[in-house]
Amino acid sequence: MSSFNKVSAARAARYWAGRRHVLQTIGSIGAAFVGVLLALALLLWVPTRALLPLALVGLPIGWSLGVLEVLVFPALVQRLPLRLATALQGVGHGLLLLLLYGSFRLVAHHVGLSQLWTEPGSAPAEPWRRVVLVPLVYALAVIVTTLLRQLLQGMSRRRLQELLNGRYQQPETEERIFLFVDLKDSTHLAELLGNDRYSRLVCDFFRDVSPAIAATRGEVYQYVGDEVVVSWSTATGRQYARCLQCFFEMQRAITARHEAYQDAYGVVPAFKAGAHGGLVTTVLVGTQHREVVYHGDVLNTTARIQAQCNSLGSRFLISADLRHQLGEQPEYQFTALGGQALRGKASTTELFDVQVYLPLL
Repeated sequence: MSSFNKVSAARAARYWAGRRHVLQTIGSIGAAFVGVLLALALLLWVPTRALLPLALVGLPIGWSLGVLEVLVFPALVQRLPLRLATALQGVGHGLLLLLLYGSFRLVAHHVGLSQLWTEPGSAPAEPWRRVVLVPLVYALAVIVTTLLRQLLQGMSRRRLQELLNGRYQQPETEERIFLFVDLKDSTHLAELLGNDRYSRLVCDFFRDVSPAIAATRGEVYQYVGDEVVVSWSTATGRQYARCLQCFFEMQRAITARHEAYQDAYGVVPAFKAGAHGGLVTTVLVGTQHREVVYHGDVLNTTARIQAQCNSLGSRFLISADLRHQLGEQPEYQFTALGGQALRGKASTTELFDVQVYLPLL
């Protein structure tokens, strides 16, 4: 296979892997919405024969909610003032509420009821209860679904399942890949913009690069000032070279927002990154605030690799160990920079500069 075909195949695989993740997220939101809707329906004494039709009409509403939260609202926030974007999001929720109300009436008609829900007593429902009941059901379903999504956003489903099963109560050793992404010239930017505007810039930056992290199935380990640390299990990070793709997807996201940053701040944030992988010890710590933390030299080494970007004139550096783990990656151009002395390390570390293979794009 020619180099061009290899690059095209690699890019297509990564593209569809990212799209699958978005579709899976929308699908999981739809399923969660239907689950909550059916649970609330049972609490409202909805007849069991109406549950299946209610699930069938509720699933498209849940999927629409997923599209609104995953695709539409983030795009609105990027392009419009927050208040206007929130108002438009409210309009979207209003339309979904009307669909849910229509679905309740449709299902009630299908099962031969005057209204879908029943009352525990013989007295008919008061009119005001009929008016507020459907919005209340919709609001509760959206709130619970959103909370579940926020819980899953901080970690992979596998990691959540492991925590629920009691894993990491005791330290465990595992292989992971880490990507440290840091804003360049942050001190100068803080002096230029002032604390408030600089904080808004950092918030916008983190928000704009988040889709790249999600699309490559990364987990945000922590935010440290103007730095974000992303992590993958070694198998996940190596597949489709997600640990490399994440950085370049971040670059594309910030480039697409070039004019917005110029208009708002007069500057466009630039960033650098370092990546490395290896064995770490993972453990759940804390009592009032519990958090999964990683211990090991891998994190220190990754931080030091990222710190070398300025002195080596690079935007993205990876270790030789990670380069060898990734194998052939025709979409990227790797430039060996030789052994580099990293602060706190007794021996030198072989580093590679990584760039997209531009002549073939």
